[in-house]
Amino acid sequence: MARPALAQSSSDSQVVPLCELQTRLAQGEHRNVQVEGVYLSGLEGQYLVTSGCSGRSTSIEFELKTHRLWKELMRLSNRTNSEKHVSGDGDPVLVVFEGEFYGPRVPDPKLPEAIRKNYHPGWDQMNTSMTKMVVHAIQRVQPVPADHPCAPPKSNPQQWPCFQNPAPQSENGGQERVKKLVVAIGRQGRQGQTGRFLIFLEVPSNRFESSTNQ
Repeated sequence: MARPALAQSSSDSQVVPLCELQTRLAQGEHRNVQVEGVYLSGLEGQYLVTSGCSGRSTSIEFELKTHRLWKELMRLSNRTNSEKHVSGDGDPVLVVFEGEFYGPRVPDPKLPEAIRKNYHPGWDQMNTSMTKMVVHAIQRVQPVPADHPCAPPKSNPQQWPCFQNPAPQSENGGQERVKKLVVAIGRQGRQGQTGRFLIFLEVPSNRFESSTNQ
């Protein structure tokens, strides 16, 4: 079944909704777009989120062709940390970014087909962002309004209401989604060759197991 067409975007056209990109872009697909969202900068990475798709996040990388508004973005994002003289998660900032938006990653084609069907690698270190944006230009930045759904509560300015790790997805037969693929490097005794061993783990939600290949 064909996916609905995405709204087109360029420097002179409309902004594409972030939720639309997060849910409709196919695996391996990417588009040049302008998109509005809430920018979050933390110790684990940089993300773009929206209230329309709470629980989804887009990993952000900067390859700026112009540094217009970069200093303002950093000032707004680091406002609370600067005031408290601490290092931690930044303040959310409402932004419009322009750049390349990537759909879910394609697993390594060298992996067995059974693994490729169940293994869904993320773009970020936490393996939670199924989409990524490479930002080439910053079109607009402003503080998140207090009544915005993604605005942090006054009691905890560094809480991110719209950033949540996705709930575990179950596969057919009651098995949990594959959480981790471990690539172990071992040394074969014969001829001193180095061998690569794939260990495929299916584990329950939020539980990771380790394995050693002798």
